[in-house]
Amino acid sequence: MSSHQRSDRPGDYPLECDHCHYPIPGEPKETDDGYFCSTACRDAGTDDATMADPSAYKRIATGVEPLDSLVPNGVPTDSFISLVGEAGTRRTELLTELVWRAVERGEPAAIVTATTPPTAILERFFETGWNVLPALEDDRLRIIDCFTHRLTDRETFLERRSTWIEFVGKTAVDSIVAIEEPTDIEPILSGLNEALDDLEMTETGLVTIDSLDEFEDHHRHAFVTETRAAVCKARYVPIVAGTVAKGDWGPGDASIVDGIVDLRLADHLESDVRHRQLGVRKLTGAQHLPQWITYEYEPVRGLVAHGAADARDVPVGSSSAEL
Repeated sequence: MSSHQRSDRPGDYPLECDHCHYPIPGEPKETDDGYFCSTACRDAGTDDATMADPSAYKRIATGVEPLDSLVPNGVPTDSFISLVGEAGTRRTELLTELVWRAVERGEPAAIVTATTPPTAILERFFETGWNVLPALEDDRLRIIDCFTHRLTDRETFLERRSTWIEFVGKTAVDSIVAIEEPTDIEPILSGLNEALDDLEMTETGLVTIDSLDEFEDHHRHAFVTETRAAVCKARYVPIVAGTVAKGDWGPGDASIVDGIVDLRLADHLESDVRHRQLGVRKLTGAQHLPQWITYEYEPVRGLVAHGAADARDVPVGSSSAEL
């Protein structure tokens, strides 16, 4: 072992830079403050500006069992992922669980909804057995409301709410960002970024979008491009956006996202049972297993993988051989 390799790491693993924490490929630049890979890191490190370990935020285990079973080393947090599935594949439940697992980890989350009112979004959590009232109270959850202003009679909609839904609406009022022009992508982008600033969402948390299908094709391309750059790439906050399966989902759409997760109904497995399966078609920068995994939904547990280890017990960084 050479003098610039860690004695506490197995084999010939190279020394990590004490500023950027990436492996040092050659001889380190050694100072009294540590070992550095470059002059830039050495200068920054001696200014007491040492960065956090990137492994702490650049990959996450989502907490969704069937998804984590296929991505054993974690999902890159700079990813814009499209969740493609036909009706009946539990796409909505998966998006809901992604948010809950982030909240459960103590992280903030934001939901962009174009198809459902905010109170109904929150009710999905309660119906599953997940209480998000503390997250609303602790200011860890935002709902970007692109739905309500599409209603022609919003006042009547509000007047007809049940006592419980009215209570939920009042409790969540400070957590709802109302978009008054939801047919234009600029107000949505502005509202989302303001919400992420309020939640201090950089290198933490996640964003879900209930449906990209609400955007016209040319608006959808611009919306994905802008949010991917401003949220995923600039903040290291992943976005998972739902869309209905339409053939091969268009090569233009597929090329502008970092990942595509497919959900399908697999009736061919058993003639009298409707199986649901999840597969990772694409995930840039991450290992993913090339197979379909069968899953089902259970209250409280969420989506459960059939015949797979509970991925919530697998730490990020574990190899597939350890599963």
